[in-house]
Amino acid sequence: MNRTAARSVTVIPPTINPLTHLSRVTVQKRRVAGYARVSTDSDEQFTSYEAQVDYYTKFIGENPVMHSRLVYMMRISL
Repeated sequence: MNRTAARSVTVIPPTINPLTHLSRVTVQKRRVAGYARVSTDSDEQFTSYEAQVDYYTKFIGENPVMHSRLVYMMRISL
């Protein structure tokens, strides 16, 4: 009673060209925007606001798949 199960092999095509070492799959850049917001005029909030703007500007600027460097900013004084 020797049963042999049929085996199947799934071939996964390469995503990098072996000659040029470049990607065969085109990466589309995403259009993104950062959003920074504070709701008071206190010094602590202003520091937070600057940190948010700096973070999103740097993050979007350093990411090669992101298209926009736009950061929306909102300060609300109560």
